[in-house]
Amino acid sequence: MRRYPLGWIAAAFVALVVASGVAAAVTGDAWLATLVVHRRLADRPVDIDGDLVLVLIAVGVLQGWGLWQILPGRQSGEKPDRDARRLRIALYVSLAIELADLSWTDIPEEVTQVAVVVLLYRVMRGVSRTLRLVALVCGLYHPVLLLAAVLSELLGLDGEALWQSSLGSVPWLLWMVLTLVAQAKDGRWGRVTLWAGAAVAAGPFLVPDLMSNSFSRSYVWYAGGHLVLDVFTLVWLGRSARDLGNRPRDPRPVTPASPLRRWPLQAAAVALPLLPAAANLADGVFLWIGPRGAIASWFSGWYPMQLWLPFDLLVGMGGAAALVLAAVLRRTRRLVIGTIWALLLAAVAGLATAATTAVGDSRPTHSSVRIFPDRMLTSSLGISPLWYSLAFTASALLLLFLYGDRPARRRPYRVLPASMAASAVLVLVPVSDHAPGPITTASDCEAKGDYETGHTPPPPMTGEQAFICTVRTAGVLPPVGGMPDRMLVAYGHRLCGVYTREDPQEMVRFYKAYGVSPGDETALLADICPKAAETLRVAIEEEEREMLAHEAEEQAKCDQAPRHRPLITPVSAIRQEKPIWPELPLETYERGGEPEDGPPHQAEGSDLVASAPGHLRVFLNTEYRACVTTEAYDRRPPVETRGWQNVVEVGYQSPEGHIVLADGLSGIQLPDLGALGKGHYRVRVHYAWLSWKGTKQAGQRLLIMTYPGRGDHVIVHR
Repeated sequence: MRRYPLGWIAAAFVALVVASGVAAAVTGDAWLATLVVHRRLADRPVDIDGDLVLVLIAVGVLQGWGLWQILPGRQSGEKPDRDARRLRIALYVSLAIELADLSWTDIPEEVTQVAVVVLLYRVMRGVSRTLRLVALVCGLYHPVLLLAAVLSELLGLDGEALWQSSLGSVPWLLWMVLTLVAQAKDGRWGRVTLWAGAAVAAGPFLVPDLMSNSFSRSYVWYAGGHLVLDVFTLVWLGRSARDLGNRPRDPRPVTPASPLRRWPLQAAAVALPLLPAAANLADGVFLWIGPRGAIASWFSGWYPMQLWLPFDLLVGMGGAAALVLAAVLRRTRRLVIGTIWALLLAAVAGLATAATTAVGDSRPTHSSVRIFPDRMLTSSLGISPLWYSLAFTASALLLLFLYGDRPARRRPYRVLPASMAASAVLVLVPVSDHAPGPITTASDCEAKGDYETGHTPPPPMTGEQAFICTVRTAGVLPPVGGMPDRMLVAYGHRLCGVYTREDPQEMVRFYKAYGVSPGDETALLADICPKAAETLRVAIEEEEREMLAHEAEEQAKCDQAPRHRPLITPVSAIRQEKPIWPELPLETYERGGEPEDGPPHQAEGSDLVASAPGHLRVFLNTEYRACVTTEAYDRRPPVETRGWQNVVEVGYQSPEGHIVLADGLSGIQLPDLGALGKGHYRVRVHYAWLSWKGTKQAGQRLLIMTYPGRGDHVIVHR
């Protein structure tokens, strides 16, 4: 019987958690609760919602339960042997390392992991040796690889490359699962230990990979989830150490293997999973499913993706045949039944992949699957997974016929409907690799010019070929993106028929059936549908007329705007013939403007103009066009403020003598204002809004003057 003399510590901790939660709910400051549960000093006050206070209290209570589970206690039972005592010490050391959270180094944790893995192998002698050997290899993989990488770094070798070649968390997960199976078979470990270990193994699948530095809602859920996993990890380590004093379960009697029956059928059961794998390997394809369908998409983007890729490779290269061979050689009932279920589940996965993959889809990539390296993929993904499903199902039926119990006699009125339903499903399932005719890919549609092939680019595509390439390159019409060209063109003509008839009810039915609205695909259908081409032509002409009318109106604004008449003769005066429409401020940048040492000059000016040595910037409202006049003088012109809303003057040093204001994004470039070469200038910018048809702010008017003069001071004339 187990006793807990130190259980009062856990009870006191739970009481403190509840008290801190009540204080957080009353005062609105969760600082104490954060300190108790997360052991994290946060800046006060810590604002937190009421539902998150409940999360804090729940996590803290779970921590108290875990503390109660791992605290030392007195237990009556047999004294553990030497290996069990060593394992208990290693588990407690690992528990202490987890509590210490040595984030600056992994070496103590990995050394302790080696001891735990080896001692678990030695302690559980009553469990299958094969299972323990596989667990031993998986458990030692990560620590040995890390220690080898550290040793390589000490010897001056490239240890980082060795570490990057690891399989991630897959070996650890396999070791954890196999260890839990071995613990359950051994019998010394109780349900709490086994369920805590199961929670540790399933944790990475349940907690999302979120990162947050602030104590926010996402941080509470993320950190709370990881604290729960930490609690279960500590409970599994502590209970695994404490339960070593229990007595192991007596070994079960060995179940005799079934006699060897009909070796040709057994050979066929082993060979069937190899047939589709051999067909794929002959084409250089090593994947079973690859990046297609709902199964692979579900595994992408989170923790299980580390498991799916090697599993897909294993099955694709005929790994299922090895499982069938083991079942045939051992012939134990448990192994045979497990193999049958594994084959049937793999068959269902292949069927689901075929049902969720577009007909004729042989693309080497999938928009939602990012776990397959491009170098692994060829121009085709191989044969359909349905062939694997057929082979797996046939192999499972052969094993069931050879070593399964003879089923009870069933009446025909029950067998007939089930057989008809299964036949209907097989008949109605589309064959995903059925591709009558060629399929034009997106790369085939890319026209390569002289710089690549040495030939002139082909003429623009028209008609059906243009429609095909639009679908392939633009990724439109997703339900038919992988159709052969002939079927795709037929589908396009069907869309054209619905588009031409303009029947609203027919369009609604078509949208419900295919997820595509023909009335919205005018541009796509213009190459093969006369009605869509005419509609598109009319729309383009109308848009061009509106654009020309708008341009003419903008030009009329500048034509009617007051022209500037210089009071003295300028060196150059240029009025832009057309209004400009900048997307960024107008600026000039001359080399040599920054000092050779020290920080760069800060631009000085106002909201209209700013300057620094070699850098001049004029700000405009980018939502309106502007009428611009530039004037360069050889002496200071008189100040003019009448008719202008803003007049600002700044100093500018020109290192090169080229003052060209431009907007590189829209391609605007004004004339050179550096009429006297490099040196010191004064830049005076005049700005005013234009009125048009009753609108006071319908456009902008800008006058920029430059003349020689020293001084960096800013003068706001108006």
